[in-house]
Amino acid sequence: MTHTLDIPPPPFVGHRDPLDGPKYVMLSENNSVAGGPQHPPLRPPPYRRSLHAYLSQRRSTKTGNCCRSCLCCFCCFLLVFIVLVAALLLYLRFTFDPRVPSYKVEHFDVEAFDIQPGNSIVSMKFAITVRAVNPNKKIGIRYREGSSVLIGYKGARLGSGRLPIFYQRPRNTTKMVVAIKGRSKVGAARQSALFGNEQAGDVPLHVSVKAPLGLAVGQTELVKVKVHIDCTLVVDSLAPGKKVTIKSTDYNVDVKL
Repeated sequence: MTHTLDIPPPPFVGHRDPLDGPKYVMLSENNSVAGGPQHPPLRPPPYRRSLHAYLSQRRSTKTGNCCRSCLCCFCCFLLVFIVLVAALLLYLRFTFDPRVPSYKVEHFDVEAFDIQPGNSIVSMKFAITVRAVNPNKKIGIRYREGSSVLIGYKGARLGSGRLPIFYQRPRNTTKMVVAIKGRSKVGAARQSALFGNEQAGDVPLHVSVKAPLGLAVGQTELVKVKVHIDCTLVVDSLAPGKKVTIKSTDYNVDVKL
């Protein structure tokens, strides 16, 4: 009979393979190996942004800085422009002493005026003589193309015309004849009122003048302006071929850049 003996393995002598060691270690409260040397506590790694977020924020920052730079440059340019314009106007004001020209209606000639009682249509042709005075010592006035002269009665337009194109020298007085003609319907109420004013010898008319002007020193034109003249005048008659008397006038002159 054969007997099997269980012989225990011999004790380990020499180097132990580290792979045969324990699969875990025990940590103390300060995150160090129990029984081993002490180390500083372990901390989580710092927060790190993703590359996409970093590049997006960088592009957004660059765009914002570019917009702020453009806005700053525009504001600086606008400020410099306003200062230069103001300096130029002050220079012109104290050097040339610009003054507003004056105007006066001297003659009012009725060449044709006819009312058709059936349909209240007025056909007219007037010639108005206007005296224009340039009081400036150094500044001449160029009357440019594009002017308009309108004449009306109680809100109804009777006719229209234009100012002549010419150059008026400094300290000069010029008389210009403006031809006004037209054909319009005034309505029965205005026709009746016009007959009454004609019989009473008090016909109120309204003249509106708009003209582009150029202010020049010698041959150099400095600036362009627009003049608007409102004139209310009362004449004694609109009968053709009769000498018309201007009984009263009222002027309002406005000049804009």
